[in-house]
Amino acid sequence: MWLNHDRERASSETHTVRLAVAHAHARQGRPVAAVKFIARDGVTEAVTIVSTMTSVTFDASGLSVPHFAGQMDLSDLEQGALLTVDAVIYPWVGKPFTISLDADPYPSPNLTTLKILNDRLGEYGTAIAYVDGVAGSDAIGVVSDVATAAQAAPFATIAAAVTAVKGFNDTAYGRANDVGGGVIRLAEGVHTHTPFKAQGTAADIPLVIEASDPAKRATTILTDGGTSTFNGIPTLLKLRNLTLLKTGASVVFLDSGATSADSLLVTENCIWDGNGTSYYGAWVYRVGRFVQINCAIGPGGDPKQGSFFSTEAIMGIAIGCHGCAGTIFYQAAGCAALSEFNLRSALGARPAMTGVFLGWNVFSNGATVNPIIYVGSEIGPRGLAFVGNLVESWGSATNAAIRLNADSDTNPAENIVLMHNTVVGERANLLYLDGNTNVDKSAYVRFNVFHRYNVKGDVFASHGENTGNWAARFKVGWHSNATLDGSNNSGEFGPASWLGEIPSTGETTGTSPMWQQDHSHSGENSGGGIYISVPGHTLPVVPPGAAAYPTDLFGHQIIAGQSPIGAVQPTF
Repeated sequence: MWLNHDRERASSETHTVRLAVAHAHARQGRPVAAVKFIARDGVTEAVTIVSTMTSVTFDASGLSVPHFAGQMDLSDLEQGALLTVDAVIYPWVGKPFTISLDADPYPSPNLTTLKILNDRLGEYGTAIAYVDGVAGSDAIGVVSDVATAAQAAPFATIAAAVTAVKGFNDTAYGRANDVGGGVIRLAEGVHTHTPFKAQGTAADIPLVIEASDPAKRATTILTDGGTSTFNGIPTLLKLRNLTLLKTGASVVFLDSGATSADSLLVTENCIWDGNGTSYYGAWVYRVGRFVQINCAIGPGGDPKQGSFFSTEAIMGIAIGCHGCAGTIFYQAAGCAALSEFNLRSALGARPAMTGVFLGWNVFSNGATVNPIIYVGSEIGPRGLAFVGNLVESWGSATNAAIRLNADSDTNPAENIVLMHNTVVGERANLLYLDGNTNVDKSAYVRFNVFHRYNVKGDVFASHGENTGNWAARFKVGWHSNATLDGSNNSGEFGPASWLGEIPSTGETTGTSPMWQQDHSHSGENSGGGIYISVPGHTLPVVPPGAAAYPTDLFGHQIIAGQSPIGAVQPTF
């Protein structure tokens, strides 16, 4: 999973690209041995190979994501070119994985290559306009590449500013009918969204709309105004340092009319505020790929933007957010206060979720009647990664915390990586074969703490021929896991036990974790617990040389031979 959004502008000779990775054969504090990053302009390429991991912490969530960071030297690549960024992932064991060859074709909400504008010399140009609904004038507003000149003559409306940016790009930079790369800065106050897509399209990189003062994002507000706006934003748009406020109960706010992943909406450092209104799944509607970075919810509650609505094109990716991820997200890393994840098949303009990466997130739900993490589709060769996550079930939520190809599921599943997770309050149902279809199901399960887990297989007389999940029943690729309360039918391993036939190496059951604060079903049942083990715990420790990552979801170091398993480490 990339931790960059697509269509960034590289404004210096060095640009950092970040890739989070999971792999079955992780070791020595790294999921893979190295990653080679490649940037191409069509003639020349820049290459850097990275074999150490970096961690980045997000303000909104307070969580950290370990990843490989490539410092790309763009000095020999064409100025103004839209570069393609690729990566070759070299595992400790197995064949390399090349994104351009082995992942999705560009563009996609699943893993694919990135596009980055090489503006290392600053010659692409930036048209700047200010908008002030009180002091501005659409008749005399000014666009300039000098911020102070534009600020002295603001526009009254966003639509007029967009029109002027388009004209400036044509006159100053020779980019006709292109608002891309323009920056529109909103004065403190409330701005009602009206359509501005017809004013111009974005060709290479998004149009940016942001607060004129980032420190005032809570009071620089873009709102729906209580009226639906269809097809009102360009296909490439970035909103930054704003509060996005819902005022209408059932209105469409942001919609580009997208019918594919070609469209891109990015929100960065924004506050999403439901304003106490009723939930409406099309508030953010047909926007294609929808990348949220370091966003948080406001005092009026989470509007759950990016949620399921009919067959429309909305394909979410959440990075470092607190809440506000919706329910149609393909990848999530470093996010707190997520309520659920549901792996979805292709529908309408949305492609199937393939090679899903969920890492270093906190899922907490006290009311769902569904599993918090639900996977009920075929998992093919690109697998599924669930690493470094905390899943907390509490309140009235009594379904499984994780349901991973279980409960009479007949879909094959392969290359699933579950490592360094903590699942509290409810069971994890994994890789069942309790139906009439015998398909292959396997996973690499290491360093996890489960409240309970169940792996049903050929434990029913009517399905004695089921052998496809024997890899899970016999713990092939499993290592150093712990269950606090056994399985739902037994606390011991055996032929009829849903814990499986035998324990894996280093596996314990009936374990006492001694959490700092248990607010799951097993504790105070109020949510928001602190699941760090205290001295005296009986959790297994991560064996020397076996850790998959160097740090946990709070950035605490994982010390092989000392650190307990699970998602959250004590500090030593």
